[in-house]
Amino acid sequence: MANEHSHPVRILIINPNASTHMTDALKPVVDALGYPSAEYTYFTSPSPGIPSINSPSDAATSAEICLPALIPLLAHHDAFLVACYSEHPLVPLLKRECAALTGSATSGTQCQSARKHVTGIFEASILSCLSLLTEKEDGFGIVSTGKVWEEALPSAVESFLGIPSPGVSVGASPAGRFHGCETTGLNASELHDLPTEEVREKMMDATKRLLGRGAPVEGSGSKVKAICLGCAGMVGLEEAVRSACGEELGPDAGKEVHIVDGVKAGVGVLYGLAKGGF
Repeated sequence: MANEHSHPVRILIINPNASTHMTDALKPVVDALGYPSAEYTYFTSPSPGIPSINSPSDAATSAEICLPALIPLLAHHDAFLVACYSEHPLVPLLKRECAALTGSATSGTQCQSARKHVTGIFEASILSCLSLLTEKEDGFGIVSTGKVWEEALPSAVESFLGIPSPGVSVGASPAGRFHGCETTGLNASELHDLPTEEVREKMMDATKRLLGRGAPVEGSGSKVKAICLGCAGMVGLEEAVRSACGEELGPDAGKEVHIVDGVKAGVGVLYGLAKGGF
């Protein structure tokens, strides 16, 4: 049977904040992935929008601002990536809108039943981390920005993975694979606006604290084997996380920790789903 997506996969990458600088920073990262037969379009929140999404409340407001502008674009794309590291309301909202289009032709294609795919960089990074873990006792965690995410993101992980919780958990999940979230104390815009060395130091400190969460005893090896970059604005900061892993665990063990950029993971997930005809 012919592949449903013989035409290029058209992916709309959505920055739900109003920073065009942040949108522009995503482009070289996505282009470097080199996927054949893929076309990328970028969307930045209409103005006035949220300049930096620093809380779940900001995420909800940004969804209200962006959704009306996104709906007319749905028919012209095959897949949609919400580039905000949160349990962003745009993900389920766009899924519902896209489901309504299933069975209709995607504009400009010959496919009469083109299924559209939606994910966020948060969801894609969690799926990627779980796929990368080797042993049952291996786990993952998140390095993010402001302190509010130390509660919000663990709660989002529990929700995404279907882990029942009586309240917000900031430690390891009952399944033992999620080791929580450590933060830099910076917001998304400060990752680019502050001096490089200051940002690097804060990224490294947060990474070391996260690795410590996965150490049975102080000074022992860490069970954290994958780390999510918990902000779209952390694109390009993998080196700081890698350096922290090397300093904390030693050069060999440090190299074994997977560092997951949610933007790269999200594009990969969407491309695979579309090309596979799922």
